[in-house]
Amino acid sequence: MSSCKDAKEVWDKLEVTYEGTNEVNETKIGLLNLKYENFKMEPDEDVTNMFDRFSTITNELKGYGEIISEDKLVRKLLYSLPESWDSKKTAIIEAKNLKTLKLDELMGSLLTLEIMKK
Repeated sequence: MSSCKDAKEVWDKLEVTYEGTNEVNETKIGLLNLKYENFKMEPDEDVTNMFDRFSTITNELKGYGEIISEDKLVRKLLYSLPESWDSKKTAIIEAKNLKTLKLDELMGSLLTLEIMKK
């Protein structure tokens, strides 16, 4: 910073250092989108940990200006469940309107089933 001639040069250097260049940001967005698209519940993972991982990815995407509608988030999370959850997925799809179902409502349903399984 001491080599910078004016405040604008300091600002530009700080911006690149802490936020990265446009190319770096585009790469990060691309990698986050890939993580989102490939998201699946891990074997032996509980619902809370799965939701935490999902929230981290989606929050980072939002931080970069990516907007994902709630109904798409609900569908993505629902379809990322393993086959052992198929009956619950089917029940939710048949009983609820996925366009209006909130993410926290879905989580409540999944947590309830997980508790009942234990």
